[in-house]
Amino acid sequence: MAGMAGWAIAPRLPDVSIRARPVPKIHMLEALPTHFEYLGNAQDYAADIHEIFSSAPLFEPLDLAETTLLCNFMAVYSAHKNTTLLHQDESPAYMIILLTGAAKALRTMPDGKHTWLHDLEPGDTFGELAMLDNQPLRATCVSTKPVDFVVLSRDAFRDVLLTLPRLGSKLLMLFLRVASERLQLTEAWLPASD
Repeated sequence: MAGMAGWAIAPRLPDVSIRARPVPKIHMLEALPTHFEYLGNAQDYAADIHEIFSSAPLFEPLDLAETTLLCNFMAVYSAHKNTTLLHQDESPAYMIILLTGAAKALRTMPDGKHTWLHDLEPGDTFGELAMLDNQPLRATCVSTKPVDFVVLSRDAFRDVLLTLPRLGSKLLMLFLRVASERLQLTEAWLPASD
């Protein structure tokens, strides 16, 4: 069990901006696989999560206050090595952000063979586009080491957009950047057309 090894639980940070508007309770997902171990509200790990986000290109634009606000809408989980975190052809109601460990994205081809797409390391996301558009995943995410990760549900993300529109818009732009980067990688794999 990964269990945020070596992490000290960060105390809740005071947030002036949170006092101005109520923050909804985390949307607990009943559909999460039972092999995910719930570690707690992401708010309890906000400083540690921000440290990971600061070194990840996707979340680098978020400051500590924004990360702390976002943590109000997420929960932290762990899973063992070789655990399927999200499965191809399913339409998850959540996305994950890897905090510790490593994972890989695989696509199952029609002949049943698995094709490696890319590796995930702390700060990387998986499932954000399927969460946003409610379409099936085009790949499976499997942990290659014990992992800790945060879960952001579709309902919680909608609440971020409604209650914290500036942060929600920033996240949408970050997710759009991920989509663009993945599209460019896919195009690089395609044979050149004459």
